[in-house]
Amino acid sequence: MTHSLSLDCAKAIYRTAIDPRASDAESAAWWDEVADEVRDVVAARTIVEAAQVIEWWHHDWTSVSDTAGGAAKRIRLAARELYTAAH
Repeated sequence: MTHSLSLDCAKAIYRTAIDPRASDAESAAWWDEVADEVRDVVAARTIVEAAQVIEWWHHDWTSVSDTAGGAAKRIRLAARELYTAAH
């Protein structure tokens, strides 16, 4: 699933799990980086490994009442839901 995760699908997962306000006005380079990391989170063997991929996204996850692990779980859940809906 992750190797074929399109940019549009990665955007949908990111918007569902992390930031619904993220728009296509962000640069293509920014979205490419986000998409690569979303793919890595989805492909990770465990939530701990997935969280390590995105731990740097916020300087202080607690300032937004979140954790890298929580975000990783949401990304993986959103990916699973989109994949299930498509098949």
